[in-house]
Amino acid sequence: MKAWRAVATGVGCLLVTGVMGAQDFKVSDGKAKLQLCSGLPCVEVMVDKEKLLMAIDTGNPHSVVDVALARNEGLDTTPYVGSDGKPRPGVSLSEVPSVKAGTVTFTSLPVLVAPLLKPKAADQMPEVDGTLGYEAFKGKVLRLDFKKNTLEVTTGGGCSGGTMKLITFGKTGPLIVTTTGFSVNGKPVVAQVDTLYAGSMVVYPDAVTKLGLTDLAKTKVREHFPYTDGGVDMLKASATEDFAGKPFGDQPVYFATPEVHLPDGLFDATIGFKLLAGRVVTFDFAGSCFGIL
Repeated sequence: MKAWRAVATGVGCLLVTGVMGAQDFKVSDGKAKLQLCSGLPCVEVMVDKEKLLMAIDTGNPHSVVDVALARNEGLDTTPYVGSDGKPRPGVSLSEVPSVKAGTVTFTSLPVLVAPLLKPKAADQMPEVDGTLGYEAFKGKVLRLDFKKNTLEVTTGGGCSGGTMKLITFGKTGPLIVTTTGFSVNGKPVVAQVDTLYAGSMVVYPDAVTKLGLTDLAKTKVREHFPYTDGGVDMLKASATEDFAGKPFGDQPVYFATPEVHLPDGLFDATIGFKLLAGRVVTFDFAGSCFGIL
């Protein structure tokens, strides 16, 4: 669910596929300090001797770096060719040999290379130097502890609560992380979890009626989200949201406006950082489990 129009579309996914696949890609177990960049989770990383800030982006399979980093590090790049066989202007593919976040090391990290200065200047992207997409944690357990402000990568440990599944964002989009376990006003939802969406829960039009939210969706109250779909308004109302039967307290529910990219009814909602902040959030990419404490 996000953000910079130069390389992305929709509520959170780059419309590219096949970026992962580096035979030598590895991520080690370890810990790093979580920070907030423009109010959203990020970590400080070292690339060679360069210190950078990278957002944690569970709404996107792909990691992204700026063209300046690729140039400074002398990275080899290849054009990204879309499913129509045509190169995408301004977007290329590469690998970063080593990215270190605390004691976590990403080796031969596949990335998209794109110009990020313009969307940052337009406040369409958080103040970061790039992003770590969820495939950077492939086969591992990613634990984001927003109580102790730590990111932890482990080989085991798992979680309980929701069953994760990768579902395409729309009929032609890339695979994104969804999970069971969330509900709104007592009705269960299948939801994407996107750490770079700043809101709580946004319910998509195809799910409004089945979730009994028709009247709430008529609200006229709006809230602006600068880092979603290049900057969009969403409609805001009050509802009860919970995970595995544990309520989140006083949190709003949002509804999509016409400017919000939709998932074609393939899942019901997207969960953002407002519901994750102050909690311990676990993505078990080995056991396909999602949990919140």
